[in-house]
Amino acid sequence: MGPNVLSFRQPQAIKDIYGAGKHFKKSDYYPVNAAVGKGEYAHTLFSNPDQTWHNNVRRSIGASFTLNSAVKYESLIDTTISVFLKELDQRFAGKEGENGIIDFHTWLLYFTFDVMGDLTYSARHGFMEQGKDMFSIINYIKEFLNYGFIAGQMPSVDVFLRHNPVLMWLERRGWISSTTFPGVPFAIKHMQERKKRYGDDVERHVADQEDLLDKFLRAKRERPEIITEREVLGLSLSMMIAGSETTTIRFAAADALPYLTACVQEAFRLHPAFGFNFERIVPDGGASICGHVVPSGTIVGVNAWVVQRDQGIFGADAGAYRPERWLLAAEEGGAPKEAERARVKEMEKTMFQFGAGDHICLGKNVSAVEIYKVVPALMRNFEMSLADPHKEWTLINGANVRMSGVDIRIRRRE
Repeated sequence: MGPNVLSFRQPQAIKDIYGAGKHFKKSDYYPVNAAVGKGEYAHTLFSNPDQTWHNNVRRSIGASFTLNSAVKYESLIDTTISVFLKELDQRFAGKEGENGIIDFHTWLLYFTFDVMGDLTYSARHGFMEQGKDMFSIINYIKEFLNYGFIAGQMPSVDVFLRHNPVLMWLERRGWISSTTFPGVPFAIKHMQERKKRYGDDVERHVADQEDLLDKFLRAKRERPEIITEREVLGLSLSMMIAGSETTTIRFAAADALPYLTACVQEAFRLHPAFGFNFERIVPDGGASICGHVVPSGTIVGVNAWVVQRDQGIFGADAGAYRPERWLLAAEEGGAPKEAERARVKEMEKTMFQFGAGDHICLGKNVSAVEIYKVVPALMRNFEMSLADPHKEWTLINGANVRMSGVDIRIRRRE
């Protein structure tokens, strides 16, 4: 990968680098991905390399992202799914020609941004109703991530660009201003409205419907030495950068569908969101990784796109989409063989789409609830087909791997 960078493809490297008790710090790739606000670094859990800060913030808000907490957001997700289905139906269902073609990846982004607005502020951004990139938020984030991905390969150039100390010094004094993330005004507006309406009495809003902003404000009230106003704003924005009647399915019911689970796992395996090494620095004294002695100071990492195609774990057809690999084969008596359980468990241990260890993605459970609800809702309401089955999709790696050309048609199920 580079004169001081090693990328490991072996599944064992996940345990050796990110496992419990390891003390590999983040590389300089991560601070490059911090935003700038009023001349100061505006860190997220992803961009901040300070392990103590990361641990403190995560402990303060971690309970808001457990699976039990994520399931409690179902009513908010249900509302957004209902709007999603309505907009797709009215705009595209059954229409011929160009009017019936859906840029599905873009519309899934609209849904994701709106559902995260609902989960965070109990208010959607309006992507779906307007059918467009509101305030150019999506475009800004794409450019933001592209910069971090490219500059992160040589972090030293960042001090001449986004995090130029001279420009940041001038901005702190109000002499210049940097480009503001268009999601900031939306976040600040809702924070101010929430504080004006409820003051410090968060419970008054929680009694109605608790959202993530409530939980961040509660953490600020309970641990003000760790969660300040800046952390509340940063956490709210990171939610944006990261997620009726019979139209939706309860999460508990959807999660119990084994073939749906297999399809979701296989999609995560072949198309993880991030397409880069989760870089770490080998600590003092060096380390043994996959049987190799690696000296201290070396940057090491694992790429989910590589490790999740390991043929030793996933089979000779690891490059193919085959959900059945996740299903347990049963013996004649009906019970799965012990070897089958071990095989699937080994695959699960190798899944790296959310990272691993102390820095595993905090929002993975929220993501799971969204997916396990929106996919059955779409399949229950619409027959879906590719507009051009022979057209290849385009993948662009800009930290997160984005796709284009996913054009589909839908027809309402009778």
